[in-house]
Amino acid sequence: MLNTALKVLSKDGTIADNSYQLIGEDAVLPQGDVVLTVDQLDQLANITGKKALFITVDASPEVNEFPLDQLDAIFIDFAGFNDGRGYSFAALLRRQGFQGELRATGDVFKDVLNYMKRSGFDTFVIKEGKDIQEAAAGLADFTHPYQASTAVAQASYQTGA
Repeated sequence: MLNTALKVLSKDGTIADNSYQLIGEDAVLPQGDVVLTVDQLDQLANITGKKALFITVDASPEVNEFPLDQLDAIFIDFAGFNDGRGYSFAALLRRQGFQGELRATGDVFKDVLNYMKRSGFDTFVIKEGKDIQEAAAGLADFTHPYQASTAVAQASYQTGA
């Protein structure tokens, strides 16, 4: 499940504290920024701060309709690095018009960040036990991607860069 205590790495390399909170086991809605599960979406109107949705690989935006215009962020969980559905979800949500923050959580580490960024992710919660500073430095590993993507409208070979 989502660990809201970890730091958040932005695609520009900055590191910040997480501001989102989960609804506790007592079902009391916290004040401020809240992240909801798909099953808790009925609480969306009661949130006073920013609104985020936490989706797992079982909640595909291809078959589920989410209130994208009411959400500030969507957290997509990567259960394992070898499961690519989170990349597809991010690209699909961008094609559906979601303009808010896309945050990768779960099995997130340096070697996958550039792929995540190219799929449309804005922020990343680095897996516990991995070095967030090292991951931040790795965001600059690829400056001119060859292929176009959600994050790069024209590939380098098309622009002459």
